[in-house]
Amino acid sequence: MFIRLKNKLAFIMDNARYRALPQSIMSALVIICCAFNSATFSLFNAVLAIIGVICVHLSANLLDDFFDYIQGKVSLRNQTKNGRALKCENIINGKATPEQFFIWASCFGILAVIIGVYFIFKAGLPVLYFILAGVFLSVFYSAPPFKLSYIGLGELTVGIMFGPLLGCGVFYVSTGTINSTALILSTITGLLAANIIYVHSLADMAADIACSKTTLAVLLKNDYLRFLALFLFTIIPYWLGFIISPHLGSILLITLPAAVYLLYIMRDKERHKILFRLIPKKMWKSAIKTGNEYFYSRWLMSRDYMILFSSIMALYYLLKAVL
Repeated sequence: MFIRLKNKLAFIMDNARYRALPQSIMSALVIICCAFNSATFSLFNAVLAIIGVICVHLSANLLDDFFDYIQGKVSLRNQTKNGRALKCENIINGKATPEQFFIWASCFGILAVIIGVYFIFKAGLPVLYFILAGVFLSVFYSAPPFKLSYIGLGELTVGIMFGPLLGCGVFYVSTGTINSTALILSTITGLLAANIIYVHSLADMAADIACSKTTLAVLLKNDYLRFLALFLFTIIPYWLGFIISPHLGSILLITLPAAVYLLYIMRDKERHKILFRLIPKKMWKSAIKTGNEYFYSRWLMSRDYMILFSSIMALYYLLKAVL
């Protein structure tokens, strides 16, 4: 019984794209470490906020696939050589149904709302505004009538969700206040999260065009503007780090080699520049076999770059609070 339940949960988490969770977890962790030194900091609220953030993220991922599938976009996307595994693969191969995706998304969403309602009573009415904004952005990222990710607003939506909305929300429920440092830190994590989506869209341009999805990469038209956008997503967080503190900004320069490497491999038009792999050998062999090594090496590099950058910020504030 336990084995079956464990396997079922693993299957749901796989469909919910749990590998993308560092985007939200690291964004929340940075803010919590920043809030740790506050006299009104609540560790219980902070941990509960992370659970809520995870639930929202998993729900949003499932809803994204659900709405893409029922609108017929998945079949168009999968007809192109988009450099990654099939979207909604388990629905296509019959292992899951769109209805199951919606039910799973609803369960994660309801759990997040329950946590949010607790915070409304605990921290006050402003929490409701964070909840409403989060629900709107996570649902209408792919859902009609807005379909934000289809009209060039995908990166902005993700940047807000995993940036100021998440960061200020977590800081508020953890301390009862919001300050300028939390806002700037959350803007940094928002840019890093948006950068992951942007790298994703650069690798998926052919598929996005096929299903009439206007991402920022599609909108920019030429390679020079696309690379400039990537450069800005990568470099602005350093500038914001120096605005917060010259010490923090200087320490963050440790991540520059990772930033340069990401820019380097994304400039490769022939899709062969991979100096080292970031995924387990077995998974890497599978990616090569299915022709997905380009997509996964770039996507994982952008994700791991965010993890490294955010970890340094979190450690900086944690040590600052302790020492």
